[in-house]
Amino acid sequence: MKGQVPAKPLRFLQRIERPVPRPPTPEVEILDDEEENKQLAVIFLQQVIRGRAIQNNMFEGKEKRRELINELRSTHALQEREQAMKREEGQSTLALQRQRQLHEHKESLIDESLADLESKSLGEMMDFLTKELVRLQEERRIHAFSMLAERQRRIREAEESGRRQLEIRRRREEDEIFKQVVKTHQVTVDSYLENIISGSIDTTADNQARREIEEQANAINDLAYAVEDSRDQLESEEIVADLVHCFLIPEAKKQTVREKGTGGPQPPGDYDNSN
Repeated sequence: MKGQVPAKPLRFLQRIERPVPRPPTPEVEILDDEEENKQLAVIFLQQVIRGRAIQNNMFEGKEKRRELINELRSTHALQEREQAMKREEGQSTLALQRQRQLHEHKESLIDESLADLESKSLGEMMDFLTKELVRLQEERRIHAFSMLAERQRRIREAEESGRRQLEIRRRREEDEIFKQVVKTHQVTVDSYLENIISGSIDTTADNQARREIEEQANAINDLAYAVEDSRDQLESEEIVADLVHCFLIPEAKKQTVREKGTGGPQPPGDYDNSN
């Protein structure tokens, strides 16, 4: 039939174990109160006797080994003293270590503070020197531009008024004055910056500052030399003539007037320093 499941053969055989038989329950005879009290009294008496015997055995053993006990007590006391001394030494060592660490921490804080102060002062000094150098360069540049502008203005005025020769003389005088001023400024700036830098910063910063100053000075010198080299022979002769006309001739006239007034010549070195 369709609803029935076909029977399958058994694969494994399973053994069915029987349970272990339980032991019989013990039974105690019920005693009366008097008998139970007697048993309790006997048990208590046995406990007292047994405890007393153990106490006596302990006392006898203590008496037999009293010397060993005393020795152990003395040894333990010495060990406690040594341990106490070791603890004290350890505490003193820890205290010294704490003090040393505190001292090192204070020194590190002081070193950090000094390093901060040194770096700040050095930075401020370098900033001041840089600003001062920039200011001097700007001042000389502005002065050069102003002199060039003044020269151009006078050239135009001379061309318009027909006084070309006088304007050339003035220009040469201004060129000579400008050259001397640039040279004086250069020497002053070089010595000023070299003195400050040599006494304020270390060798590396000193060398670097000197190189920068020398480069700036060489650039200015090149500019001045370029201006000077741009002159021709005629302009150089005119400069000499202007110097003679402006300085030697007036001085000779003063000397002549002075000799006429005093009635005799004076030594060459006794000149009037009013000019």
